[in-house]
Amino acid sequence: MIRALQPTPLVIEFPEVSDEERAAAIAGNEEFKKNVEWWNAHVKEVRDAHTGKFVCVAGQELFVGDDPIKVLARAKAAHPSPGSGFVSLFLSPHRGPKILSTWPRVSR
Repeated sequence: MIRALQPTPLVIEFPEVSDEERAAAIAGNEEFKKNVEWWNAHVKEVRDAHTGKFVCVAGQELFVGDDPIKVLARAKAAHPSPGSGFVSLFLSPHRGPKILSTWPRVSR
């Protein structure tokens, strides 16, 4: 016997967000924007001085090191507020286009 099963309806629930959480998220977003602006203003000098290192901008302050975990730990220690809007990345020493050594197979 074949029986058609009725699919159960999909229910999506959105959690209630308190005013404090919303304010913290907005403040973190504003801090992130300030850190991006600081990065954009100093990118040339930072890249020239710290190529091959991990960098993090927190509170418009630069943290540099070889280990990303230690760099983020120093940034969080200096700016402990949650949602601080950190900007972190690795400054690759490679310049120019990246050439992949393997090509995808093309079926015939």
